[in-house]
Amino acid sequence: MSPVFNKSTTQYTTFQARYDGDGKVWRQAVAGDTLVAKTPVQIIYNEYGGVTLALAEGTDYTYIGVPDAAATTADVVWLQTGGFVEDVVTPAITTAVGYALEVHDGAIAVTAGDYDGNDAEFAVCTEVSTASTHDMMLVDRMIIQST
Repeated sequence: MSPVFNKSTTQYTTFQARYDGDGKVWRQAVAGDTLVAKTPVQIIYNEYGGVTLALAEGTDYTYIGVPDAAATTADVVWLQTGGFVEDVVTPAITTAVGYALEVHDGAIAVTAGDYDGNDAEFAVCTEVSTASTHDMMLVDRMIIQST
């Protein structure tokens, strides 16, 4: 006899990425807290699939995801983890084209050089800016925060 699928009332998300025709990569997660549009969060994986955490809440390997729209706790959302994204909310940092963005001590920070795939780097700056929103190319890979 073959196994029977019993639908659960618990929400699970996929572990599989979604790839759009414009080069963007998205990962599905349950919002662990309120999400603000264009504000990066961590995506961790557990027995329920992807779950979001604030940047300051962990030191495990995670994806960095950018929600396209606001969401409330327990919503199932898609977060962009790869490809070009505009107006991402960051602290007021000075960026240079090609420099890497990383998560350092729970906050977005710019590195002192070009993206080279270090453990905490998740994006490449695509503009020179001193504002608190930045355009960037997200790199779809797991990172670990630097301290």
